[in-house]
Amino acid sequence: MEDSLLIDEVLDRYREPLGAHYPRYRGHVHRVYHYTRHLIVQNGGDPDPDDSAIAVAAAFHDLSFATDQTLDYLPPSIESATEHLENLGLAELAPAVGRMIGFHHKLTPYRAEDANLVEPFRRADLVDLFAVPGVGVPFALRREAQLSYPKCGFRGFVCRTLLLGALKQPWRPAPMLRW
Repeated sequence: MEDSLLIDEVLDRYREPLGAHYPRYRGHVHRVYHYTRHLIVQNGGDPDPDDSAIAVAAAFHDLSFATDQTLDYLPPSIESATEHLENLGLAELAPAVGRMIGFHHKLTPYRAEDANLVEPFRRADLVDLFAVPGVGVPFALRREAQLSYPKCGFRGFVCRTLLLGALKQPWRPAPMLRW
């Protein structure tokens, strides 16, 4: 499995704020990236024209969660991704990337604008975090991705952060979820 250079460029900028979570987050990001590309191909699409959008969305989708350990992380993640795209001269990708990030925790399938990117991205994140079967990512690909990009306790980190966030704001325990 090949690393995405664009992902690693982004994550290298955030190595210090990520601290000990860097290897966990990097692995999650690369796995989601590869699963998304697979799901797009499986649906008859071509991920190559959208590779930069997929890579930037993957790099930023949970970044504020990992760096700030907050549950209300989607708006800051979208903002950082948009700024990064503008700096790269790829501002035209910002709406699609914003939707990929903003709806990656949608509880039901995404069927609106850019669904060809958002829905595979949403499903890829589900597969990586919860190993959800039946969403189109074969076991062999998941195994290869986990060998290339170990989980390093990512699920435990997410669960601890979710629990602490819910205790801090019990009136708003899951602000990242969307219907």
